[in-house]
Amino acid sequence: ISYKNIPAELAWEMNLPLPDNYEFVYPLFGLSGGGALTSFFNKCSLNMNYDFHRDFGKSYVVNYNSFLKRKQNILYYTEYGLNVKNRNKFLLLLCQNNIVFLVRDPISRLKHAANHHSHNPNQNNDLNLTCNFDMLYSMKLYHTNVKGICSSSPTIESLQIWLNTNRWFLYLSFLESLKLKKLNITYIDMEEIKPEKAFDTMCVLANKFGFSKPTDEGFFKGIMNGDLFGFIPINFFANEKNLKCSDTTVYKNNSIHLQITSTNLIEFYGQSKEYINIISDFFDKPLKYDNLGIFIKPQDYEQLKQNNELLQATKNYLTNFIKALEERIEIEKSKLFKENDVLNYLKENKKLRVKLKKLLDKELVHLKQYRPDIVVSWKYYQEFEKMCKELDGN
Repeated sequence: ISYKNIPAELAWEMNLPLPDNYEFVYPLFGLSGGGALTSFFNKCSLNMNYDFHRDFGKSYVVNYNSFLKRKQNILYYTEYGLNVKNRNKFLLLLCQNNIVFLVRDPISRLKHAANHHSHNPNQNNDLNLTCNFDMLYSMKLYHTNVKGICSSSPTIESLQIWLNTNRWFLYLSFLESLKLKKLNITYIDMEEIKPEKAFDTMCVLANKFGFSKPTDEGFFKGIMNGDLFGFIPINFFANEKNLKCSDTTVYKNNSIHLQITSTNLIEFYGQSKEYINIISDFFDKPLKYDNLGIFIKPQDYEQLKQNNELLQATKNYLTNFIKALEERIEIEKSKLFKENDVLNYLKENKKLRVKLKKLLDKELVHLKQYRPDIVVSWKYYQEFEKMCKELDGN
């Protein structure tokens, strides 16, 4: 089939497979370090289109067009559930049988779910010289067991909401939906992309799939979200009008824009070529979070340095702000649940326990068959299995 003269929209209506110009399919199910692995793929010059819009017709068109124009592509797929419109049609139009599958101990995933912050609609991430640090106290809100209601602290009961849908564990269901005769699946446990192993893991994947090998080993030792999750990115607008405390307006236009964010997020959003990290100009000693930085475009930094009063005021403000941010992060960390909290909750909630057991028994079949070593390494899942056997006899 020659795709060049067929518009993507028509190809979708004709049920044409996506152009076979991608290295592998990269499905994500959440709560497993997908943000980190995605930033690693970006760092290795792989191209992908994020399908957060949940419209598979649109996802097909975007991928169709980019596969015809670019090389070194991967198909980024987010699982939203079995009943999402056009899901099955989209998956049937994939012809690439290479799958890179990121997995994680299910109990650790549920711990992450219980600790997961919710979007605060009143959150203000835009700062200037006059803003106080009170906004740090309300930046993180957490899900509860009531949809649409959030709390200043995580609640273990929120697992009722997370387990109310099975979209988070549809491993086997995804593979079965592909309807491909032969699958070449590369399972990656989240432990393999943690800082101490990520660089080596990416080298192995580069050899296997023929993409550019990583060179910046330090980048792969960074953490994508971690403790900074929910706080960054933060925008700071330096404007000399704010040197007078009476003017508290955040001037987004005609200001010098700086970002407080992580090196990995800068890479994730494709901004690493536009921005430089000037954190070392602000701090003499390493920060508690070494991937946290202050990013600015080089031309904007030159402009800022030409106004010494504004430069010094910006340095003073951001130095104090980051210290306050580090203190606030420690407070939020003290609120978080551990895997044993999840296990204890499931121990006391038979309905959820039985539901999860049934779901995992089905969805982990392929993984258990082809990579039993990964499943055996899951400490908390093994404890969950033992618990179910003792309490429920299965």
